[in-house]
Amino acid sequence: MNANEKIAWGSVNTIIKELKHNVNDATQKTLTLVLLAAGKSSRFNGIKLAQPIVDLNADGVLVNQPLLLHSLDKLNYLADYLTANNIANNVVVVLGSHHSELSQLLPISTTYITNDKSDNGLSTSVKVGVEAAISTHASGLLLALGDHIGVTYTDYMKLADLWVIQQSNVCASYQAQLGVPAIFTSDQFSALTQLKGDQGAKPVLQQLVKNKQLTCLDLPNAINDIDTRNDLLQWQQLQLNNQ
Repeated sequence: MNANEKIAWGSVNTIIKELKHNVNDATQKTLTLVLLAAGKSSRFNGIKLAQPIVDLNADGVLVNQPLLLHSLDKLNYLADYLTANNIANNVVVVLGSHHSELSQLLPISTTYITNDKSDNGLSTSVKVGVEAAISTHASGLLLALGDHIGVTYTDYMKLADLWVIQQSNVCASYQAQLGVPAIFTSDQFSALTQLKGDQGAKPVLQQLVKNKQLTCLDLPNAINDIDTRNDLLQWQQLQLNNQ
């Protein structure tokens, strides 16, 4: 499997088997999972990540919880999956503009960092995530967005499996776009800290493509995120119709 190859996922079982075969290598990996949740929600007219979401959890149980916890549950599930496969990991939530309200929603065991420069754009939260990864000597950093409602539990697992197998940078691909969730190897941490203003990780991903150092995973669900109240209403109605 070559770098910069777009993968349409076929058999998760095949990937898991390969992961098991590489368990000795996997034990040497550490992954910091960062949920970026520091935005101002300027287009939402309210605190977006505090809005209630009704959806099935990983166990197939219908749960009503804030969007922030809906997203955090997925990373916590991924953390358990990684631990079961001998991959050390930690989960960090980066808060910002609405940290007072959102921090109260988090389980007491959650590690969170308040980005006091979040008004200067998304790049500042990415830098906080990188610092968290460096502080734990992580060999990889997963960046995820708190409002990226379409990414599923399985999507995150697929991405992590691919990172272990490729031993390189991996990212989501949807509608001919590259984006997060993405996992960066530690040699890209410096590049991530060079981002400016409201830049997310996309410039780094684009450079990695040019250098043939990126593998893309087809995740069509990732097209769904929440910017406005109408986005949330439409997504929620679709989910309820599918229950």
